Amino acid sequence: MNVNLKDIARRAGVSIATVSLSLNGSDKVNAQTRRRVEKLAREMGYRPNPYARMLVTQKSRQIGLILPDIENVYYASLAQYIFNDLCTSGYGLSISTSMNSRLTERKIVNEMIENRMDALLLAPVNTPNDNPGYLNMLDEAGIPVLLVTSTYPESGRPYVMCDLYDGMKQMAAALFRQGRRRIALLSGADGVYSLDRRTRGYLDFLEENGLEYRRIYHLEEVRYAQAQQLIRSLDELDADAYMCVNDMMALGVVNALMERGVRVPEDIAVTGYDDVIFAEVSPVPITTVRQDIRALASDAVDKILDMAQGNALQEDRMERLLPCEIVWRRSTK
Repeated sequence: MNVNLKDIARRAGVSIATVSLSLNGSDKVNAQTRRRVEKLAREMGYRPNPYARMLVTQKSRQIGLILPDIENVYYASLAQYIFNDLCTSGYGLSISTSMNSRLTERKIVNEMIENRMDALLLAPVNTPNDNPGYLNMLDEAGIPVLLVTSTYPESGRPYVMCDLYDGMKQMAAALFRQGRRRIALLSGADGVYSLDRRTRGYLDFLEENGLEYRRIYHLEEVRYAQAQQLIRSLDELDADAYMCVNDMMALGVVNALMERGVRVPEDIAVTGYDDVIFAEVSPVPITTVRQDIRALASDAVDKILDMAQGNALQEDRMERLLPCEIVWRRSTK
């Protein structure tokens, strides 16, 4: 038999309103009565209705998470770590995917508002988006938002991400030390902050070291098939190293080079980014830049819980860049 507020009120000798206020932690009820009602509710096996509680408190106890692509191992791992960290917090996690579409991202933001998320974690799309003004709807709804994995610089929102610029610069330097002088970069569209930072690291290293050779291939999507097709389509492979902005692209390059009879790394070195499982199980294990996804998730959860509880972030917590490191494997040795 389900126990309701009326049952508890009858047993406690108080009004239904007093029971409701007590179970929602209201200071309008004196502490002694509140503790007595809470104890009685536990003894009677009362289970609160989350939807009714949401109507009373205007809180869903849910954190929203919007990812560009849930099929991407990087984002799937991030979601898992965030879910794990939230498990003991009393908050649930509501996950949606924008499918790398600005319009879909806007639609989901509106849905998150309608569903009364207490706060929102947003991983920006990997396609150009120079007008994320729809995030202002969250301000109007009183829902704090934290950007993760990248940022929309013009939005002025707090963010947590890895230092993508330094990671790519480190990788270019590592290839240079191995004697590579014709280093090409496979990336996605211009105007995507997370990709632009990688590109800037690549270009700055070449300029600082006087390297004239530079090739940047801007592919429509940063996926395996697009990278593989590019290498298949090139009449001449004049690079001695291909740097890729993620590990799936690097795997596509490795397989396409092997199809053409090119030895990796003896003829051409290949590097990835992110250190997901595909880098390790590649036919030629891929040297990559490791992003600490676990640390990123932990920092993001720590911040978003503060924000969900109405605590403003201090200035020094508004922007967080986590360090990257190179993971050495056979594709560069």
